[in-house]
Amino acid sequence: MNNKDNDLIIDPPKIEKKLSNLDLLYGKAIAPIKRLEIISEYDFEDMVREWAIGYLAKKYEKVRKSSGAGDMGRDVVGYMKYSQDMKAEWDNYQCKHYDKPISPKIAILEIGKLLYYTYKGEFNVPKNYYFVAPKGAGPQLVKLIDNPQKFKEKLIEDWNKTCSKEITSKVEILLEGNFKTYVENFDFSIIKDVDPQELIEQHAQTRYHFYRFGGIIPSRPESFIPPENIDFTEQMYIERLFEAYSDYRKKPINKIEDLNEFEKEFSHFNRQRKCFYEAESLKLFERDILPEGVYAFEELINEVYEGIIDEVDSDHSDGYAKVKEVSKIARTLPVRTYPLESKVKGNDLQGICHHLVNDNKFKWVKL
Repeated sequence: MNNKDNDLIIDPPKIEKKLSNLDLLYGKAIAPIKRLEIISEYDFEDMVREWAIGYLAKKYEKVRKSSGAGDMGRDVVGYMKYSQDMKAEWDNYQCKHYDKPISPKIAILEIGKLLYYTYKGEFNVPKNYYFVAPKGAGPQLVKLIDNPQKFKEKLIEDWNKTCSKEITSKVEILLEGNFKTYVENFDFSIIKDVDPQELIEQHAQTRYHFYRFGGIIPSRPESFIPPENIDFTEQMYIERLFEAYSDYRKKPINKIEDLNEFEKEFSHFNRQRKCFYEAESLKLFERDILPEGVYAFEELINEVYEGIIDEVDSDHSDGYAKVKEVSKIARTLPVRTYPLESKVKGNDLQGICHHLVNDNKFKWVKL
């Protein structure tokens, strides 16, 4: 990447909101390590950022992607404790997406940027400086990383041909005077590399992995059990159910106690609460599996709405009959576009009907 002069932080490309169910389940017919090599350089940087945010969450208070023109040799930055002064401790992850392992020449130029900009006071020296690449560090670079003194000597030896005119287009940077002393005293042991296979295995433990690589979706945990007391988030759909029971029995039913004399409706009411919480459990399961910014559950709610609304608008003998007919349709709706389709249960779809009522999308009884 051609990084020059000004420090410009850019936002990563937005994640595509729609996911292929088959891609999510199985991925492409290609080994993860090979897929890593064919994604774009920008997607690779996003993946490294996802890894830092997800797998290294306990290590960093803040992760920032600052790659692009003028990043001064910083691609993905992890702050142990974020602050807007020069005292913040941070790690740098330098992403190099090439079709070959990183060579010493490439690495020396990047370290040259680190040396020059820290010497100039643009930012403080990171605690660790990692090279991250789909094909990893080449054998000659690994030797230098494992021997910090030789790495320093190699950089000093190659400075004029590799770094002096390449760090910035504004000026030739000579290795002399105080700057040379700074380089000679610099701690090269902070320079390290991340093995690509290790990167994949650790990324697999984040919520972003299924988006990037596909694979088998983890088992869905047990759904929530409805609490004994009605939660405030249930108020709307429960009131609408009471209206439906009242319409059927032709007498006011305003609270659970009013249902005690009606065994059938009381049992139905408890099943509806279970369905409501099943749908809520699916929503939270999705949150833990799919990356931030993918709103598949919202799309599923809209899909259920489109699938039941004609029945909702149809005439029924009473509100209770409408609840049962609409629920019957909801439970059988195909949801093939939903990325977690294989984990969807009939109770989820029936519960979404009550989520729609909660959102005031429709009522069971027109009062």
